[in-house]
Amino acid sequence: MAVVTAHADDFTIFAGGTIAKMIGEGYTAHLIRITNDEKDSQDLSLAETISRNARELRKAADAIGIQEIYSLNFRNDEMDPVPETEVRQKLMLLFRKLKPWTLFTFDPSAKYEENPDHKKTARAAEDAAWNSAGHLAEPEQLALGLEKWAVLDRYYWARSLDDSDVNKVVDISGTIDQKIRAVQQHKTMMNHTAHQLKEKLAEANLRLPLLDTIDETTVNQFIDIRLRERAAAQGAKHGMKYAEVFHYIPIESEGGYVMRNVVPR
Repeated sequence: MAVVTAHADDFTIFAGGTIAKMIGEGYTAHLIRITNDEKDSQDLSLAETISRNARELRKAADAIGIQEIYSLNFRNDEMDPVPETEVRQKLMLLFRKLKPWTLFTFDPSAKYEENPDHKKTARAAEDAAWNSAGHLAEPEQLALGLEKWAVLDRYYWARSLDDSDVNKVVDISGTIDQKIRAVQQHKTMMNHTAHQLKEKLAEANLRLPLLDTIDETTVNQFIDIRLRERAAAQGAKHGMKYAEVFHYIPIESEGGYVMRNVVPR
């Protein structure tokens, strides 16, 4: 599989349990990070923020079981002026090199996504998965010795998926602890998240007692609570203890003519 994430922590938060489960079942996973996460820290310099987030990404990938990491290193929160075709081109090259059957990324049709990096990542990844199978798309890549490649199925995650869009529910009861450990490896990013929440609540004259003191222990506890709460809410709708949900795009429509009539090669 290819996991295309805008930022270092996205894939662990939205799909870490499912990716870990599928790796345990035999998948090899390759992670493609679009940005350099240069702005996601509380009080570090730009260079130190980039360095720490990259090191912690490696630890999070290890916790999930992901082998290779490819970083495109577009500037975090500066992707609006970047042509989507430039991102697509780089992803197509990697798809043709890695030959993934399955793609994990953001849902390009998500209604409530507020992060522009997430939106551009989703559109470029979907476009690349489609075009990497065409011999007239980026033909110079084929001239270098790469081959066209069709991504077979896609798992799209989102900050908030409408129930009508959810057509794949994965029981992650066996990998929820692994997912939480992976997210906790993003120490710099999670510390920043905790401080941002605390500051936002303070502006509203509110406080969360758990975050009165922000340190590694309280941040890890906060991550554990939030992730279990989200996974339990998703699982409760489908008779599972913990779940992740996706808008799933199969190779062909299930029950349609093609899948009713295909035979092994």
